[in-house]
Order: sequence, then structure tokens, then C-alpha cells
Amino acid sequence: MTGVRVAAAALLLLVLWCLASLAGGRGPGLVIYSSVGAAPAVVAAYARETGRPATVLVMSGGMLLARVSAEAHHPRWDAVWFEGDDGAVALDRTGLLAHGMVPDLDWTPTGRDLLPADGSYEVTGFTLAGVFLSRRDQAHAPRNWRDVMGAARVGMANPALSGPAYPLLAGMLALNGGWPAGRAALRQMVAGGLLVGPSNPSVLMALRAGRIGIAIVQSTAAMALARANPDYVVDIPSPAFVLAAVAAVAADRPSGRRQEAASFLRFIMRPDIQSWRMRQPGAERLFWPVTTRPAQPDLPDAGAIALSHPDPEVWGPRQAEVTGWFQQEIMR
Repeated sequence: MTGVRVAAAALLLLVLWCLASLAGGRGPGLVIYSSVGAAPAVVAAYARETGRPATVLVMSGGMLLARVSAEAHHPRWDAVWFEGDDGAVALDRTGLLAHGMVPDLDWTPTGRDLLPADGSYEVTGFTLAGVFLSRRDQAHAPRNWRDVMGAARVGMANPALSGPAYPLLAGMLALNGGWPAGRAALRQMVAGGLLVGPSNPSVLMALRAGRIGIAIVQSTAAMALARANPDYVVDIPSPAFVLAAVAAVAADRPSGRRQEAASFLRFIMRPDIQSWRMRQPGAERLFWPVTTRPAQPDLPDAGAIALSHPDPEVWGPRQAEVTGWFQQEIMR
């Protein structure tokens, strides 16, 4: 009888494991898709502290949005963490994000302005979608949007491949009459020899190789290079386009997994975790917080920067159309 009981217990455990796998998609561990460089370390810290398993799949912002959209209402993820609230709005419009999971925190005025009215995602911090990076010895380097967009040998990342590049493109279009009027300014940049790389690092490589004279890249990448190499200088344009980092929970997951994902969102925003991120080496620490604690000691005061936030409710639903046009006309 003992053998029969053991076999029955083993069979029951196998059935329960299969049911859990079918209900959760990947078993009991939390699954996070992320394009944020700090995500693996943060997820590992969460797993150590809670004692609960968690897995992070790191991919580019463009690939993340494509994968989440392809999985649609049969997600294999529990939480996403990426840059670009326009992408979050686009996902929310298709019903993929759970509402009511955003913690009530002591937000800064900028942080509160960035939060969506429907509570579909939290903002974990922000950078600038595009600052100007050039060699310090470059004579007459352009310092404002009008001059940069009219200059020769300018480089930027491809918004169809790089998540942070789409808010940059949206801001540039908005500055020049919106959509579709702003397309004329991008055509002018192409005539001046615009170089489009697949990512910010590839644009920086082109700048260092002398293929371009000025790079319009995310603030983290530009500032990290300029601090490591004094031959380069960063100019923060006016206005500077806000690039929000966002985290959200999958709507089509079992309730227990949604609650677990919500606890991860709260973990990201804890002051000690935010402070720890700011002390890490590399470019990832160079973000502005959106809560009153902690303060960012390593960046200019955000209140002294003329910030502009391209409305994600406007530009999120247009992302496929705008990036499709960019691929077809600007990249040809």
C-alpha cells in the first residue's frame, strides 16, 4: 500500500504542477520582460529578498514591444519594464495591461504628471530622449534644435528598433508642426546627410569614428561617454524631451501572478532600491527619480531644464504608422 500511496502522491503532484504551468504559462516563477539595463540586478535582488523565483528576459525596447504584442492575450510575461510611455499606451489600448496595480507613492510634480489616468503603468524614473553630443573642439557646433536639425552629418538611432528613439522622433515631429507636417524637417535632415544607426551605441561609434559631427542620443549614453572622455561635450536642448521608464502588469494572467507582479512594481520604487541603482557604475545610474526620495546627486536639477513630454496618448497609437513611414522614407 505504501508504494501505491507514494505513486498516487507523485501523480497528484505532477497534475498540480501541470495545472500550475497551464494557469501561469511558465510555472510559479515571476517572468519579467525588460529593456532596462538595471533589470537583471534588480530582479535578482527581488528574488533574494523575497525567496520567490523570478526570471528576467532582456531585449531591446522595439523587440520587447513586438514580442508583447505578438503574445497578445496569451502572455508569457507577468511584468514589463521598459523605456517609452508611448509604447505603454499602445499596449494598454489593446487591453494588455492590468489597471489598478500602480502603488500610491510620494510622487514629484513631474512624476505625477507622467502617470496615466487609468493606472495602467507606473513610471520608475526618466531620462532625456535626445541630447546633443559633439567633440569639444568642434567649431560652431549647433546647440539648439533648429540648428541641429538643419546641420550636416547628424546621427540618431532608428525608432523602429530602438525604443528610446521613438519619443525622440515624436518630439522632433511635434516641434515642427506635428504629424504629418513635421515630416518635412526630417526630410531636410536626410538631405543634410542624416545617419541612422540601429541603436544609441552604434550612433556613438559613428561619432567617435568621425562619420558624423553630432549625435542626438539618449542622455544616459551621452553623459556616460562625456564623463569618461573629456574630448566630448553634452548640450541639453531646450526643450528636452522626457523619456519615461515604465513598468506594468499583464492583464491576462491569473490573479495571484498579477499580485506578485504588483509587488515587484512596488519593489522597484522603494527608496533604497532607487538609491542603490543610482550608486551603480555605468550609464544606468544616470536617471532622474519621480518620487521625492531619493534625490539624484549626479545630474543637473530637473527643475532647471525646460522639459517637454510628447503626449503618449497622441503618439502611442501612431507609433506603427510613424515608424513605418520612417523606415520607408528616411531609411531608404
